[in-house]
Amino acid sequence: MTSSETVLRRLRELAHEFTQHWPVPGGIIVAVSRDATLLELPFGQANIDAALPVGRDHLFAIGSISKAFVGLTILQLAGEGKLDLDKPITTYLPWFSVGSDYPMFSLRHLLNHSAGLPAGTDSLPDELGQGWWLRELSTGFEPGTAFHYSNIGYILLGLVVSAVTGRPTVEAYRERLLEPLGMADSVACISNRERHRFAVGYAPMADDRPWVPGDVLAPATWFETNTSDGNIAATGPDLARFVRMLLGAGRLDGRAVASENAYQQLTGLLAPCGEPIVEFLADAGVEKSVYGLGINVETIRGARCLTHGGGMVGYATFILADLDHDVGIAVLTNANGDCPAAQVLARAAHAWLTGAEMEMPATELDLDVRDPLAFEPAMLGDFSARTPEGELITLTFTVDENGKVLVSGKSATARVFKTWSTRYVTNHPALSTFHLTFASTQNGDDQEVIWNCGPLELRRVPAPLTKSGKAAPACVGHYRSHSPWFTNFRIVSRGGRLFLIAPGGVEAPGEDLELVELKSSVFRIGAELHAPERLVLGPMVDGKIVSVTRDGNRYSRTFTD
Repeated sequence: MTSSETVLRRLRELAHEFTQHWPVPGGIIVAVSRDATLLELPFGQANIDAALPVGRDHLFAIGSISKAFVGLTILQLAGEGKLDLDKPITTYLPWFSVGSDYPMFSLRHLLNHSAGLPAGTDSLPDELGQGWWLRELSTGFEPGTAFHYSNIGYILLGLVVSAVTGRPTVEAYRERLLEPLGMADSVACISNRERHRFAVGYAPMADDRPWVPGDVLAPATWFETNTSDGNIAATGPDLARFVRMLLGAGRLDGRAVASENAYQQLTGLLAPCGEPIVEFLADAGVEKSVYGLGINVETIRGARCLTHGGGMVGYATFILADLDHDVGIAVLTNANGDCPAAQVLARAAHAWLTGAEMEMPATELDLDVRDPLAFEPAMLGDFSARTPEGELITLTFTVDENGKVLVSGKSATARVFKTWSTRYVTNHPALSTFHLTFASTQNGDDQEVIWNCGPLELRRVPAPLTKSGKAAPACVGHYRSHSPWFTNFRIVSRGGRLFLIAPGGVEAPGEDLELVELKSSVFRIGAELHAPERLVLGPMVDGKIVSVTRDGNRYSRTFTD
């Protein structure tokens, strides 16, 4: 294993790079073994305006890492004979209803995200309201047959905890886990009472277009929450105690926090797959990732590891526990929840602490011709498309003297940037509203290359570019809601198909999602046949749809393009 001092130095340099080039104000990294703290590294700013550095006592919302706490609580209750994982949820919540063509799902299905529920229903802020109004939505597949990550599923599990114990869920988490773990500085719900202890969460100031390096960050929306999909806030040292318990198979400092049976079920009863790995890391070393009953179980360079990420409005976190090497990492940041810097830092720390040399891409996001992962030579050249208004535009992708990719046209030149996903961004005025995606396909001797950007299909010049003559569908436009999780999206028509495209957001999709019409005014969000997410068109006025409903959350057409 590499010495902690060497790893600390490398992590300090890497964390600083993230604060310079990514939308990451600051955070804290803590590495542990079963019995000790290996390193602790606060970095960056807890409050940009006040120039306040992150400290070890700052609270961060840990988001979906809370699901591991929920899973352990449910398993404790099952071990006490107070519930049965294989009973349908209506056994414990008799009022619950959801549209479905399949048998009612069980608690086990909820725990491993195989119930067929949508990812989330964030139109209401409370647990009971979200659970009740699921009756207006439908499941997408037979329980147990697929993995589809669902926040609302864990909200339902929280309601089960409350129903079985007869007490508020947050009290159960505090008494059963936070207190036995010695997480004295952490809280089981996010409330105004503790707000002064939090590092300020941040998000891009402009939420209606993709973040580009250099864009300003602003304090993210603050709100109280006790919903069990992401209710806990912790300090770095406290969350590291939870990781130590994972390394200790349920034990911490000689005490059993979770029974051997509960721990084995948490990590041993697995769904078909798990959470995605950040695309920014080509060399993450993850050979397998599946989901247990509240946590990912991964094989990383041959070692058995437990991981989970957490994304909240203004906060992004990640934990990793390597059971074979006795190394665990907790990373908490005040970057917005769709920024994977915490995951990248955790995986880098894990690799370096275990003596692995993980290749780390440059943190600078300029698209560089020397970057074999992000750049393809076919990206360069002249590309043309017709705008929705019928204007023919031609844009040229070139390389400057430093090997950075530029895009020029319409009297402007701008840089192209990679992102932490497979998409790209630019501040060129013709392309800045949407992410760019690049596709290259080989048909015999012919290579077809396309830059997609919102409604534009930019094809290699020369290409047949005739006006379609068709009016844009009535639903095309920009829609907005007051939900801080997924504030806005656009519906565009591209190549004869409709797409829902979000510029960013914690619960927003990280790719362009096709809208597949199932019946009049009802669309499946995404091409996957089992996807349960739905978009329903609202009323039409003067030839335009006024509002749409996404999984129970209403969005209205906004005045901006």
